[in-house]
Amino acid sequence: IIVSNPKGEILTILSKPSFDSNLFTMGEGYVVSEEDKYKNISDVISDSENQPLLDRAIGGTYPPGSTFKLVTAAAGLENKAIDENFSIEDTGILRVGAFSFGNWYFMQYGKLEEGRVNVVRGIKRSNDIFFYKLAELVGVDDLSRFAEKFGLGNKLGIDLFGEEEGTVPTPTWKKEIIGENWYLGDTYHYGIGQGYLLVTPLQV
Repeated sequence: IIVSNPKGEILTILSKPSFDSNLFTMGEGYVVSEEDKYKNISDVISDSENQPLLDRAIGGTYPPGSTFKLVTAAAGLENKAIDENFSIEDTGILRVGAFSFGNWYFMQYGKLEEGRVNVVRGIKRSNDIFFYKLAELVGVDDLSRFAEKFGLGNKLGIDLFGEEEGTVPTPTWKKEIIGENWYLGDTYHYGIGQGYLLVTPLQV
């Protein structure tokens, strides 16, 4: 969890699982609370499964999901790939050859198409179909450029140890790291903040 004000000042950072940091400063005689999972330094260091020393707020990288749709929308509007009047017909599922890409609402609640969706409704309803198609119109390279403009793929410079950059994917990156070509389905996933895109909670 990150709590910040609109100026970007960080008010609170919370990462779980947590531990009593006094274990590292108070000496061997220090006794932690009964509620604490980690009773000594060895417990903290040896928990390789839960990794309590990893500050997930700045050092964990995850797909941002629908929060990234704002970046996709900004890229489409700024590059004039769309305007406020552009809309698509939401059919619930977008099919590309043998592959299907569904809208979360359709997939979760059944055959409930959203009809015509413009950028405002797309954001309001977090409509996956709209952002699949918008990502296709913008293109992966421009989408990556915009992601970087928003500070993704780079450390933000918080004065704490362990901040990660995350990953802003491109076709070149996928070829070098994964050894595969970039496909239209990759672009669709990218447009809704899934797939190979990885960010820290701080960047979000």
